[in-house]
Amino acid sequence: MAVKSQYEPAYPKMAEFLQTVGRRKYIKPIYEELAKTPAGRERALKIYHSARPGYHPIAQSTMDALLKVTI
Repeated sequence: MAVKSQYEPAYPKMAEFLQTVGRRKYIKPIYEELAKTPAGRERALKIYHSARPGYHPIAQSTMDALLKVTI
């Protein structure tokens, strides 16, 4: 909801969540919503590049495809 409404005060906690939780079922909806706008996609990529090493390989491949990341 914070991403949909562009509620900026929630973004630091959201980034922290995405960097500490690697469960695909929790992170995928957030990344999907972020990827809907150019600014959101940029934010998602910045978070994802730092969080990716901590994700399970299946979550990594899902987010790579979602964000169109080639590594």
